[in-house]
Amino acid sequence: MTSVAVIGAGAAGLVSAKELRAAGHDVVVFERSDEIGGVWVYDEAPGRTMYASLRTNLPRDLMAFRSYPFDSSGGGADDLPRFPSHESVLEYLRRYATDHDLVDLVRFGTEVTNVRPSGGGWVLETRGGVTAEHHDFDAVAVCNGHFSIPRVIEIEGSATFPGVLTHSRDYRRPDPFIGMRVAVVGTGSSGLDLSLELAALAEHVYWCGRTSEDVRTFPRVENVSTVPMPQRLTADGELVVAGEHFPVDSVILCTGFHYDLSFIEQGVVEGTDAPVSLYRHLVPIGHPTMALIGIPQRIIPFPLFEMQAKWFAASLSGVVAPAGEEQMSAWVEDWHQHCRAEGREPYQYRNIGAEQFDYIDELARECGAEPLPDWYRPLAHETTQSRLANLLEYRDLPLTNQGDSRLAP
Repeated sequence: MTSVAVIGAGAAGLVSAKELRAAGHDVVVFERSDEIGGVWVYDEAPGRTMYASLRTNLPRDLMAFRSYPFDSSGGGADDLPRFPSHESVLEYLRRYATDHDLVDLVRFGTEVTNVRPSGGGWVLETRGGVTAEHHDFDAVAVCNGHFSIPRVIEIEGSATFPGVLTHSRDYRRPDPFIGMRVAVVGTGSSGLDLSLELAALAEHVYWCGRTSEDVRTFPRVENVSTVPMPQRLTADGELVVAGEHFPVDSVILCTGFHYDLSFIEQGVVEGTDAPVSLYRHLVPIGHPTMALIGIPQRIIPFPLFEMQAKWFAASLSGVVAPAGEEQMSAWVEDWHQHCRAEGREPYQYRNIGAEQFDYIDELARECGAEPLPDWYRPLAHETTQSRLANLLEYRDLPLTNQGDSRLAP
């Protein structure tokens, strides 16, 4: 029996624990907080990444684990909105943990401070309160997510800007910004959500994107202006973009997050802030008994986590043929060549986007799992098109693709 440490009890950690144990491995989950759910746990205190109004930007039949529906037959309820709230997602994960008897596997309040290879296995150092411990494991699944350390871009003049400069990680609700002029920097999902939410209470919102292409689909809202990325902030409280000056009271950076793999011994993972040299987007080269679950971005997370976990569990059991270091390196280089041919920057190599569907099905074939259902890709495509066509209301509009018909309205 292979002993496996799982780091983190969010969605990736829970599904990894479930799949690893189902494959016959001995599992211990280390979670530094006192509850499961990871990023989906809402807390008013600074340090969490969830804002009060957040709803998923994916329908729940797309985002559910394939083995555990998001309705009454699994971890949801039949009358939930198709794009549920963060509270519903957290309840879904809690039910997943309970229904699969995972809670007793978790050591809560225990932070992993170091992971290093040793004698064909791994040594973990942990700290719970003031108690430090060492643990030996045959394998490690790293599932700590990437939404804890804000990526804070440097804007000239920030030090003397008299207004409030913050990151979306610490945003909870729009009330503190009533009557303010707010610049929201970044055009991802959080930048869009916060710009729209703030528009209802702020005097004016400036949504800042790298190019006009980033903001071309933004809906017409009277007090929202779409502008390029900031050039600088002034001591007089002005935002300077493309040579123009706009008075602002607050700047919110929706600029993403750093990966935190600093606890892994140096040299195991190449590029701990933006790990892109992973075999199958999953395994560090030369270390087949470690998996980093959930590194790819621009994805539908839960089903991808699930298939990565199935594949890793199967590889530890010998179902998936082991790859040598040369084979791993060749696979990674092929992927990097593909990305370079598309003109991607190195930090974008982890963005697999539309390629995620073939990737999931490839992992499924290798480990003997079921591929994605026939409705999955068409529903994902329709969801994207619906969002682009109506950013304001797409979560409340019906989708013609019924997907998992048990959940469609």
